[in-house]
Amino acid sequence: MQHDRYLSLLAGTTFEKKSWMILAFLSLLVNLGLTTGLLLKKNTIQTTFIPPALHQPFTLNDGNYSNAYVEQLSTWFISQTLIYTPASFEYQMTTFLKHVDPDLFSKLRQTLLLEFEAIKKQNRSSTFFVQKVRVRGLSAVVSGVRQIKVGMTEASLEQEHWYVKLTQRQDGLVTLADVKKVSESDARAFSG
Repeated sequence: MQHDRYLSLLAGTTFEKKSWMILAFLSLLVNLGLTTGLLLKKNTIQTTFIPPALHQPFTLNDGNYSNAYVEQLSTWFISQTLIYTPASFEYQMTTFLKHVDPDLFSKLRQTLLLEFEAIKKQNRSSTFFVQKVRVRGLSAVVSGVRQIKVGMTEASLEQEHWYVKLTQRQDGLVTLADVKKVSESDARAFSG
């Protein structure tokens, strides 16, 4: 009887040993499959956020920004600098400078402070009506008509073209790297 019990326990142990070996083999197969999947997986990073003062979200895949995103961000930067009144300029300047590349910040801040003094002194206001935006990579040329008033008198109404260069920071956010007025021929050459 003891012998039969011993053989029964031995058979049970052999069965358990085989079960554990099969389980270990299956676990090894699953780990190999997961490892292979991770090694073959394409590294994609997707970020979705709403840019400053814009209301349409954009999806950015692997750091590639859509033309629509660059266009709206460029027109936002232009509106912050070219659409103002003496009462609104200081706030717009502060908001604008929050989104400027650190390399450009101090130079641009100094220029804007001098401009603010002239705006207050002359009681000058400006409006810019965007007509066309040309985009290439993270740069754009924004074309439109700019109306400047001194007090209530219209001082000028001119066609202007503004070059806007954006840069991507390490954290994925986009900042302003350059903004300058360009000629009509430069604007046409930009879209090439």
